[in-house]
Amino acid sequence: MHRPFLRLLTLTLLLSFAAPAGAQYTRDAAATRKIDEAINTHYLATDFDKAESVLTGTIKACEDKCSPAVLGRAWMYVGIIRGSGRNDQTGAREAFQTAHSLDPSVKLDSGLATPETQASFAASSGGGGGGGAVEAPPVATGGGSDASGGNGLNCTPAPGEVETRRPIPVECTTDDEVTSVELRYKAFGEEKWKTARMERKGGSFRATVPCDATQTSGVLRLYAQGKDAKGETVSNWGNKNEPTEIQLVEQTSADPPSFDGVEPPARCAAKEICPPDFPGCDSGGKSGGTLDWGASCDNSSECKSGLLCIDGTCETAPSCSTDADCSSGTCEDGKCAAGSSGGALTGKPKRILLGLHVAQDFAMIGSDQPCGPDSQVPNYACYMPNDATTPYDTAHFKTESSGRINGGPAVATTRLLLSFDYAILANISAGVRVGWAFNGGPPSGRAVEWEAPDDPNNLQIKSVRSEGSAFLPFHLEARGAYWFGKNALGKAGLRPYLQLGGGLAQVDAKVVVKVREPSGTYDVDAWKKLGRGFIHIGGGAAYAFTRSVALQLNINAMYMLGSSGLVLQPSLGMTLGL
Repeated sequence: MHRPFLRLLTLTLLLSFAAPAGAQYTRDAAATRKIDEAINTHYLATDFDKAESVLTGTIKACEDKCSPAVLGRAWMYVGIIRGSGRNDQTGAREAFQTAHSLDPSVKLDSGLATPETQASFAASSGGGGGGGAVEAPPVATGGGSDASGGNGLNCTPAPGEVETRRPIPVECTTDDEVTSVELRYKAFGEEKWKTARMERKGGSFRATVPCDATQTSGVLRLYAQGKDAKGETVSNWGNKNEPTEIQLVEQTSADPPSFDGVEPPARCAAKEICPPDFPGCDSGGKSGGTLDWGASCDNSSECKSGLLCIDGTCETAPSCSTDADCSSGTCEDGKCAAGSSGGALTGKPKRILLGLHVAQDFAMIGSDQPCGPDSQVPNYACYMPNDATTPYDTAHFKTESSGRINGGPAVATTRLLLSFDYAILANISAGVRVGWAFNGGPPSGRAVEWEAPDDPNNLQIKSVRSEGSAFLPFHLEARGAYWFGKNALGKAGLRPYLQLGGGLAQVDAKVVVKVREPSGTYDVDAWKKLGRGFIHIGGGAAYAFTRSVALQLNINAMYMLGSSGLVLQPSLGMTLGL
């Protein structure tokens, strides 16, 4: 009867141990991508500083969220950068030792390693190349009995191991005429030294290396300088080229360092570090989303603080000086940010853009005799007022003056258009617009039949009818556009563009003109008829409320073919990205 209980207990224990192990290494995939970037992009471009910065930043961000194999691989490439890139074999061996301590089976990328670097790797692993396993440094302890003698300064702690996330008290004594002492320290993976002024306490000088410098496993470097009343260095403990080194480790049996006669300071709480090129953890700044670096995203509000959604992936926010340096969002503290409105959304371009637009044509017209016998065909068609079935005939009415139209724009046809555009690249699209035009005019030709054609002094109209082609309401347009701005079709906000195109369309514009006859002056409808082909250059801007929905304003300058003339065509519409 106890077997089911024992099975349940065994399963529970297995799950309790297995679940953390399976969930532990959440950054392996992201870290691997950053390692590849450091080598394939920066190292091969001989940007060794950038390559090592990306690797050490990745190592810091990983902490216990990356597997030993991934961390070991990162350290192996740090060694290659130092050895093969900078010819710093001492630094290379140090990195290789760390790699082997994390993953004893780590393999050297021999394709990138010089013979000297290969020898350093072999030596650090304990096999060949001039040496066995490197002997561990002596263990650091607190108290003055373990003082490390320098050139006039005797300081603690001595080189050895100290737990990460511990403040490290440093205490120095000297027999020289010293009035002040400066402690210099450099955290693992950092490029710059930091300075702490040591305070006099009785016969010694004291300062504490803060937890910010001891967060990550690796080598902490220290040295101190004693100065006299004139500010000249008269004694030291190590120096910049040969500093005292303390190995920071996650666990050690050594006692934590302390000032003489004082209890060791408590270990600091663990915190995530946001190093260069691997942000996304909480650094006490503005809050963000929940998605980590390398995760798929639709907009920047989903990514953690310090990340932006770029091409559909939570990526490092690029550096900037002004808002103009950011393809979207604003420049905050030297980094592009989504902004307080959360509207700076970027991602992969929506390849298909569907739209609905209303366009209004404005024809550029002008004529001295628009309703004269030579003007009506093919450019103008004149009709009786508000009558699109009865053409005005100059011969019958003995027109003395067929009116005048001053040059300028006239309201013409209105169009309802559907658009389809495809984003070939993030900044280039090609597409079509099809639609229907309204407010077109009557045919351009006219024919008159007379009752008594043989008596010119007694002409009587029998009928007047329209001839020529009817108005073409169908609109067909092909176009290509270039959108300005980085990843223009993949971000929210303003998207300006220029475009070229052409197609099939007719534009009609009606103007009322005054004609003078023997019997008086009358109004006549003069229709300017343009087309039926066209070419155009245009541009405008879309304002994307999201990456999918945008309001688009477009203005085309159309040169009509056939019956030629210039037409300006503004349009306003909404587009949807799919």
